[in-house]
Amino acid sequence: GLNNLALLYHHMDRYAEAEPMYERAAAIYEKVLGPDHPRLATALNNLALDKFEMNEYDGVEALYQRALAIRERVGGPEHPDVAQTLNNLGNLFRAEKRYAQADAFYQRALAIRERVFGTEHPDVAWSLRDIALLRVDEGDPAAAVAAFDRAIVIFRASLGGDHPDLSEVLPPFADALDAIGATARADSVRGAADALKSTP
Repeated sequence: GLNNLALLYHHMDRYAEAEPMYERAAAIYEKVLGPDHPRLATALNNLALDKFEMNEYDGVEALYQRALAIRERVGGPEHPDVAQTLNNLGNLFRAEKRYAQADAFYQRALAIRERVFGTEHPDVAWSLRDIALLRVDEGDPAAAVAAFDRAIVIFRASLGGDHPDLSEVLPPFADALDAIGATARADSVRGAADALKSTP
């Protein structure tokens, strides 16, 4: 359907083409399925994410909050989809430099993921990566290093040491290590990141 085509465009970074499809999908889902349907929540979440990727922050928080309210009503406050939208709100607040709010939403998402999936799940690692990036933005590289460390241990244990997802974690981890003066370790991490790029 429209939402799947929009997702395809989104994954191809063709956000402007995806946006009207998400809007149409949301309108259809609301009319046909009602205002509390999970598919409507998904379309709203994806529309918000699309706008966020285009740096169009106006209206993004309202879309995420509406998706969050539906997901909490339908699946309960501990559902993984709730954690996803909480984490997305954290990303928005971090981009807007609303760091205290970002931290609160990231921590809520992390707590849900740990309770639902256990402490060694990749989604937990993604939460920790985002918290680490927030600590960098807050000017606390030591706390960032601790969060990155935990995230990378989980990624390597659950996905393998050469998984492509590590390429999104290792470079900012190296920068945080540099910021605390751990240059030798930072160089080692950058070497691991470069090795991942050359892996077919």
